[in-house]
Amino acid sequence: MITNFTNVAFFRLARDARLVIISTAVLGISFFGIQMLLNVLYILRLGYSVEYVGFFNASGAFTYILSSLPAAAIGNRLGLRAAMVWGGVITVLGLAILPVVEYVPAALQASLPILSQVVVTIGWALISINQVPALMAVTTVQNRTSAYALNGVARGVGTFAGTLVGGFLPMIFAWIMHDHVDAPGPYRAALWLGSALAILGLIPLVMMRPAEPVTRSTHQETATPFPIWPVALLVLHVYLSQLGPASCQFFCSAYMDTTLLLSAAAIGTLTGIGQFTTILAPLLTPRLVARYGNGWTLMVASLGTAVSLLPLALIPHWSAAGTGRLGALALAAIWMPALQVFQMELVDARWRSLTYGIVSMAMGCAYASVGFIGGRLVATWGYTTLFGLALSMTLLGTLLMWSMLKSPRLQPQQART
Repeated sequence: MITNFTNVAFFRLARDARLVIISTAVLGISFFGIQMLLNVLYILRLGYSVEYVGFFNASGAFTYILSSLPAAAIGNRLGLRAAMVWGGVITVLGLAILPVVEYVPAALQASLPILSQVVVTIGWALISINQVPALMAVTTVQNRTSAYALNGVARGVGTFAGTLVGGFLPMIFAWIMHDHVDAPGPYRAALWLGSALAILGLIPLVMMRPAEPVTRSTHQETATPFPIWPVALLVLHVYLSQLGPASCQFFCSAYMDTTLLLSAAAIGTLTGIGQFTTILAPLLTPRLVARYGNGWTLMVASLGTAVSLLPLALIPHWSAAGTGRLGALALAAIWMPALQVFQMELVDARWRSLTYGIVSMAMGCAYASVGFIGGRLVATWGYTTLFGLALSMTLLGTLLMWSMLKSPRLQPQQART
């Protein structure tokens, strides 16, 4: 039933909307699957500490903060498709930098992973910031929520496949290379493969027709000022509610590797099981939104994320880590499509790229905060403190969305085309 629903909804979308979704699936295999799983494990096997892992992740998040508004401006100037294509090229180049860290002079080795993260993030900002208004421009009010949900499904499918395969790639390459599975070499080879796969994600973007944001007449633009207060509260909700998922994304692999002493294959399997839920979870979003609204969906998903962090904070066992990560991933997959539609409908068409740039900066700030502070927290007080603090902040984000829902003036008044 789910497969039939997905197929029908997918083929009812416009051609360019389908191409965006296909690109998301392919990039999910490489960027969100193989690379996200193995880059931290590779860095740890190069001998770097968990503090360095935090700084590595934070450098990407900080770059995303600085790149968000310029990425929106580039999309408005060059066109949404052109910005996404250039973003894809830059992302591929950034992914290819990390595996060469062992071949540069020793004085440069510590800085090269950071450079890779910065370049990758600039490219991804160009893709992600312009992807949301691009989907908005090629969908209708009737199929918009389904399109964003299917885009989340595509990302989940790609990430699940990439994570599951990525966990076994080091073992496969260790056998091929006659190397030890905990040596850096097998991880380096796997990262090269992930970089090559990312090139395929560019093809659907190149095939798209130029997609531009919907414009309004001069009279309408004058009559619709930027809604500063609602956007400011949404930004704060996004920042607080994303601290939980950020702690999972940045430190769950390191936690399972260094504290729970799991193998890369076990980490990949547990993460893959969690990623499998992201394939189906976004399909719940259209139904939840139709019945309760985007704001309610955001609130409940944030609350569920906080609950999911409890096992990570309280129980040092692989089953608790797997369960917590599964819940955080599934609820993030529900939360994201609801956020994208909520914030696009919160503002008039001419403010959409700017708004998503600002909201993306808030997400970047959340990840940067976890990256910069998380490594130090773990080194001083352990992972329990990190996950417990992230849980508390996510609860505050839930309460903030609840307060927004109490005021009709702070919600989208209607679905804007």
